[in-house]
Amino acid sequence: MVTIKYKRLRILACLVILVLGISPVQAASASDNFPSIPNIFKGKLITGGADVPAGTIISAYIDSELVGSEVIEVAGKYQLDVSGTEEYNGKKIVFKLGLVESEPVSATYQHGAAPVELDLTFKGDFVPPVIESCSASPVYILNDGKDYSTVRAKVLDELSGVMSVTLDLAPIGGGVVSMTPQNGGIYTCNVKSTQAGEFKFTLTATDYFGNKVADNNNISITVVKENELTTRFGGADRSFSAEEIKKIVSDSKISSGIKYAVLAIYYADGWDRI
Repeated sequence: MVTIKYKRLRILACLVILVLGISPVQAASASDNFPSIPNIFKGKLITGGADVPAGTIISAYIDSELVGSEVIEVAGKYQLDVSGTEEYNGKKIVFKLGLVESEPVSATYQHGAAPVELDLTFKGDFVPPVIESCSASPVYILNDGKDYSTVRAKVLDELSGVMSVTLDLAPIGGGVVSMTPQNGGIYTCNVKSTQAGEFKFTLTATDYFGNKVADNNNISITVVKENELTTRFGGADRSFSAEEIKKIVSDSKISSGIKYAVLAIYYADGWDRI
């Protein structure tokens, strides 16, 4: 005869077996999902000149692999999380500002270590280039893939020189392209598109020490479909008058491609209209 006490013992034994069988799996699962604890480094940035400006990128490397990167928020100071695995324990950490490596420091990765106060010394140029001006002209172009607008920028860097000026054409389905250098710090690039719409493009300048500056507000181009010309440039009646044609032809914001297309629409009813 099975007593209540015996039943309870059997249930307890089953629970013990169940727990012993599952616990190792749960422990392994928890260990696998446990996040790595980064080493936190913070301190002063010491250079021979002015404080390293806010917006400069500081990064850390172990065995040439990037293990941390932050944008400096306060000039002359930094805080950087260095993330790694236990395999990196005891390995040297190399710090960089842009492309410039810090003076030698004794810093090694210690998995889960407490935050470290560490001042870093750098020799080099940490002032980004200056974008004195940038714009696109004409502003309005046709979406035939042939008409174009010329982006023009003046970029200077008196300390280390400008290494590159690029334009990001992602808004119209393109990639990052290098702008062509001209005399006097002028850089140019012709932009064409088959996509219609109003687009803004980001221009980025980089010097030889890896300092970067970007402008994403001042380069705007509007790409227009031919069947939208009367709506955008015509009068309230969506047609062109002789006076409107004269204004369009003399407007430097409107491309030659659009002007020819508008004239073709205007003269479609006869060549004696002007």
